[in-house]
Amino acid sequence: MEHADRDYRGNMKSSDLRLMRLVLAIVWLVTGVLSICNQQSSLNLLTPVGLSGAIALAALYLAAGLDILLGLLTLFWHGKLLWTIQACLILVYTVIISVWLPEYLRHPFGPILKNLPLLLMLWLLYKYEKQAP
Repeated sequence: MEHADRDYRGNMKSSDLRLMRLVLAIVWLVTGVLSICNQQSSLNLLTPVGLSGAIALAALYLAAGLDILLGLLTLFWHGKLLWTIQACLILVYTVIISVWLPEYLRHPFGPILKNLPLLLMLWLLYKYEKQAP
């Protein structure tokens, strides 16, 4: 058993890495598109952060565009820098939401808690990047 654990920790299949990149890309792409498609709901979330009017609209499109760009990069260009940028952005989003929208910390569906598996995926992608095709 110990030998099998050692082999697993030292190697990850390229098909697993590709699947993680695909899932991660879908999360970024869908999040960006849904933010734009549900514009009023998205703008309502920016109000407690202190953004309204044209500035809120610009922030919404900038954030949604960034999410979509990260999704596309995850599909077509990837590397340790991309995984680091994504992890940092998730952490920034988490801090902003935790400070200005703390009700999401207590939300029964755990939307903030779900950032943990995303951060784990990014860490694994970062760790095994040299194996990625």
